[in-house]
Amino acid sequence: MGRTRNYKTKRRQKVSSWRKLRLSRKVKHRLKILGLALIVVFATIVVSGAVALYQFFTKPMAAASGASDGDVIFSGGRFNLLLITLEDVKNPTSLIEELSVITLDVSENEVFMVKLPLEAEVLVPQGFGSGKLATVYALGALTKPQANLDLTAQTVAKLLAVPIDGYIVTDSSGLGQINQFLGDGFRMVKLLPNLLVELRRSIKTNLTFTSLLQVGKFIWTARVEEEVWAISEGELYDRQHLDLELQKHFTDSKIIEERFKIQVLNATEKSGLATHISRYVKNLGGDVIVITNFERTDLKQSLMVTSKPKVHTVQRLSKVLKIGDTRSEFEGVEERADLTIILGLDSWKNL
Repeated sequence: MGRTRNYKTKRRQKVSSWRKLRLSRKVKHRLKILGLALIVVFATIVVSGAVALYQFFTKPMAAASGASDGDVIFSGGRFNLLLITLEDVKNPTSLIEELSVITLDVSENEVFMVKLPLEAEVLVPQGFGSGKLATVYALGALTKPQANLDLTAQTVAKLLAVPIDGYIVTDSSGLGQINQFLGDGFRMVKLLPNLLVELRRSIKTNLTFTSLLQVGKFIWTARVEEEVWAISEGELYDRQHLDLELQKHFTDSKIIEERFKIQVLNATEKSGLATHISRYVKNLGGDVIVITNFERTDLKQSLMVTSKPKVHTVQRLSKVLKIGDTRSEFEGVEERADLTIILGLDSWKNL
């Protein structure tokens, strides 16, 4: 009887230890996915840090070098966040140490992360030719005005054919100091002013502070997939396989629900433009039924043709593809689709 009781006690202890281990792994994984979600903790700091918090709230976070976008608001839906870890966040010619995209799906309450291979040779936009992915941020310092962040975001978006909605740039040194501060537990209240100064130094973002808090809170509470997809160089160059995998995690549920039939037409002399743009549409969940050339090849500005300009599919694709002209009809367009995207030279430059 005594042996049985001891056996059960030991078994419960083993099960309990295993559960604690699993819980510990999950917590560590969430922190790794977004070390920047640590900012969420600051929202609940006690009154003794109120002055430092007030100053932190009232001053916007610094923007990264070469970023053209203004403050970005996390408004839900599908949101893709570019995470760039540099050797030194203050140095515009710094090499990239880690490059990832976190996709947040509010409707499904899910978070997924992909890591890009920094040694991969990629085609860098804006006439830079080919180069290693790790050097793209530094190459942006050579442009006038500097375009470090824009060049990096454009390169990643073009590689994966997914939109980049926001960014966070940091360096490993800054994150290490933040982790050290937080490791002091309740003493963090006393160290709060120094911690906030370090945050301003080590984190650059185009998200508003409120949006940064919302992103951190969402990631902390959402279902986070345990495995981070570290894309290999082979996978990066195999676009068919790459897109099939991306469509498992980056589609927009509203676009899928609306089931718009979409045709993509190339109205330029740039070969392959319609195929390239259709990748964005498909990776967002769009149903592309036609990819072909338009009867014209001299169109400068892209446009969309649809009888339903207010639906989510049209609004989202308009923003992602940077097409501001939406019409109900256009000469030469056959009514075979719910939405026709006619590509001009601006699409070649923008995407």
